[in-house]
Amino acid sequence: MDKRVKKGLKLTLQIAIAAFAVYYVIGEIDVDELKTSLLQADIGWLILAFLAFNASKILSAIRLNHFFKAIEIKLSEIYNLKLYYLGMLYNQFLPGGIGGDGYKVYLLNKLYKKPVKQLVAATLLDRISGVVALGFLGCGLGLLGTAYDALEGFGFLLWVGLILAFPAYYIMVHYVFPTYKKVSHITNIQAIGVQALQVLCAYLILKSLGVETGFIDYFTLFLLSSVLAALPISLPGGFGVRELTMTIGYQVFLLSEPASIALASLFFLITLVSSLIGTVYLKIGKTEAISDATMPKQSE
Repeated sequence: MDKRVKKGLKLTLQIAIAAFAVYYVIGEIDVDELKTSLLQADIGWLILAFLAFNASKILSAIRLNHFFKAIEIKLSEIYNLKLYYLGMLYNQFLPGGIGGDGYKVYLLNKLYKKPVKQLVAATLLDRISGVVALGFLGCGLGLLGTAYDALEGFGFLLWVGLILAFPAYYIMVHYVFPTYKKVSHITNIQAIGVQALQVLCAYLILKSLGVETGFIDYFTLFLLSSVLAALPISLPGGFGVRELTMTIGYQVFLLSEPASIALASLFFLITLVSSLIGTVYLKIGKTEAISDATMPKQSE
C-alpha cells in the first residue's frame, strides 16, 4: 500500500476515534458543570502546572539525547532541546504528516549521515522507555489506591506490571536494541523522573480545580490515560482518549466527574500551549545548509 494512503488511513482512524471519544464524553457528563470547573480554575496553580510539565519535557529531551549519544550523535543540550520543542510542535499540528519524530530522524540523518534505522530505533526506544515508566508508576499507584479492589479478580495484574515492567524492558533492549544497553540505566531513571513530573503537573491541575481528596486514584487514571494516549491510534496530545479514559474511570473510582474531565482537558491545553514554544525554533533545518551558528557541536 502506498505510504500516503497509509498515512491518510491512519489519520482518518485517529480522527474517528477522537470524534467518538468526544461524542461519548459529551453524552456522559454535565457540560455546564465542566465549563464552570474550567472557568473557575485557579490560574496560579495552573502556571505551576505549566512549569512542571515543561520541566518534564526538558528532562525528556535530555533522556532522548542519551539515546542519540549511544549512536555517536553528540548534540549540545541546548540544540537538542530546541529540536525537541520543534518536534512537539510538529506532533501537535502535523499529525498526518511527517511528525516530530520523523522530522528529527530526517534532520539528523541529513546532518550526521547516520542510518535511518538507528535514528528510528533511538526515537522508538525513547518512547517505549517512557511507556514502561508510565506503566510502572501506574501499577504502583494503583496498588496504593483503590484500583486493586476495582479490578476485582484481576488486581494481581498490578503486581505483575510492577514487578515485570523494567525486567521485560531490559530483556527487550538486550536482544532487540543492544546498541542502547549502555544508556538503559540512566534513561530509565530519567523516564521515571519525567513521569513523576507529569504526575506533579496533574496534582497542580487538581489543586487549581479545588480537589482535596482521592489524589492517588486520580493519578492512577491519569497515568492510564497517558499510556493510551501514547498509542498510535490517538491524535497527538491524546485528545479525546484522555477524556474518554477519565469519563469511564471516574465512575469506577467514584471520583468527581467535572474534576476528572477538567484534568484531562487542562493537561491537553498545557501540552498544546507548551508545544507553541517550538515556533521559536522553526528556522532549524529550514534550509539545506545550516550555518555554523546553529550547527550542533560534536565533542572531540
